[in-house]
Amino acid sequence: MFSAALPGGHRLDGLHGVGGNVLAYWDGANLVDTTQVRGSDGQPYERVTAGLCGAGRCAVAFEFGAHSAAVAALRVDTKITVVDTAVEGVAADVRDLNADGLPDAAVRQSTYEPSFALAPLYWVTYVQQDDHLVPTGCTTPVQAYEEAPITVATGACPTNV
Repeated sequence: MFSAALPGGHRLDGLHGVGGNVLAYWDGANLVDTTQVRGSDGQPYERVTAGLCGAGRCAVAFEFGAHSAAVAALRVDTKITVVDTAVEGVAADVRDLNADGLPDAAVRQSTYEPSFALAPLYWVTYVQQDDHLVPTGCTTPVQAYEEAPITVATGACPTNV
């Protein structure tokens, strides 16, 4: 689903198959490490959808179930280390939101008012700091489809969730 080049001829590949997601770390043609990222229920996420790496850190987006997505932060050096998992929501995206060379994330959430299916949705953005995805703020909830933010959101987040 993605292949992200890393310094020194290394790369991180995100794949999915029958058993769920697989992340593979390569040194040239040599496989160094593999791992699966697991959700809050302990099961591997089903599908890898995107990945972005920078400065030895990566952010990877996943989908699972009918309407769920997540992002995990990774460190890649001699192996893959999942350092912060799973901000889970309705949709997820990874990109460098604050132009610092580290991969960040955006996760779309529901206000759940009046119900999950009928509720407005909003994006929460996260920047990677000290191996953690740290929330920065939210976009305004809307009823329509909305692309993931390309910069850090700083608005207030709904408090009813």
